Amino acid sequence: MIPERRDDVICREEEFGAIIFDPLAGRMHRLNVSGFDIWNLCDGNTDVDTIAEKMAEKEGEDVEQVKPAVDTFLKDMEERKLIRWH
Repeated sequence: MIPERRDDVICREEEFGAIIFDPLAGRMHRLNVSGFDIWNLCDGNTDVDTIAEKMAEKEGEDVEQVKPAVDTFLKDMEERKLIRWH
């Protein structure tokens, strides 16, 4: 499955990661650096396994160690209706 962030969500990079604003819900969300990296990979072209591989490479970890955190982040973004799936 391929996650894609909503086009209308406003994202501002910060030194700690990013702030994203959901205009439909009127809510702001704070992302740490890893969350911001995953958010940027939710481009509608990159599948979940590839996202996990890229995050593992960036963090110098095994994919098996990173995949649960990626899955949790994506589930949270889906529950907040900030991403959709293809």
